[in-house]
Amino acid sequence: MSTLSRREVMKFGGIALIGVWGQNFSAEPVRGPQGGPSKPILFLPPADSTDPAIHSKTENMFWAQVMMEHANFFATLMPGAGLTTERAQAENFQRSFQDHFGRSKSAALDRNNYAAFNRSTIELIKPFIEYKQRMLEAQNSGKIRTLVFSLFFDHTIREARRATSRLEKVAGGDASMGYGEVVDFWSAIMSDHSELVAHLLDPQEQELISQALDSSAVFQGFNLGNHARPLPGGEILLATEELLDFVTMVDEGVEAGKIKSIIYPVLAAHLHRETLKFLDELKRTGNKT
Repeated sequence: MSTLSRREVMKFGGIALIGVWGQNFSAEPVRGPQGGPSKPILFLPPADSTDPAIHSKTENMFWAQVMMEHANFFATLMPGAGLTTERAQAENFQRSFQDHFGRSKSAALDRNNYAAFNRSTIELIKPFIEYKQRMLEAQNSGKIRTLVFSLFFDHTIREARRATSRLEKVAGGDASMGYGEVVDFWSAIMSDHSELVAHLLDPQEQELISQALDSSAVFQGFNLGNHARPLPGGEILLATEELLDFVTMVDEGVEAGKIKSIIYPVLAAHLHRETLKFLDELKRTGNKT
């Protein structure tokens, strides 16, 4: 297995693939060492593509996988007989999005069907948003006791809402990325990621905890600053590339058992993939100043 570089982009059937690949160069997820979790694979349109059908395919694949993994995390972090119903609901969502991820991979989307496919994904996501909102409220009120941080419930709600708005925009024929919206959404997400990593690392990993908290503060600053005035794209790009180096190191360290934490390897890979998505969207906005 080779280590993912932020500059490694491979073309496959008109869609770019970013990830770590085996010798067979197949579109199936590649297993990590000793049959471990899949390394991040991100399907992207060509850099110059404005075709909403191509963007629809990659967006559907990305968001279906994100939702599938959210459901998996919830089910994993809801142990015990007292959470049987909530856990079963999460598992049902996981199966639903896993099936839809498969449909997204095999779908032949064109100008005649991409909008309908996007909206079918939106309809799958809507009840999952409602579920997440119920779980957040129940957790905050003490009605349920899960191992899911309230921040994580809230974080995944924001991601699901962004998924529906992005898919609706592309369904309308507009595949463009707006710099302000991309920075506003993803800077908050990156800040959350770093904060969550800090709280999931073993207390002995003081250096990594400090790095994660520093990173969270940087992206929180970008988020707040972006509301006041447009921020330089180059500055945010550099910070995000540095974050990618950090999450790559965490991903590989967790998988190899070299970092003490309670981070599931699939969660580390999930954060890694979303950082790659932010970098790609940031570059597509064209803001390099």
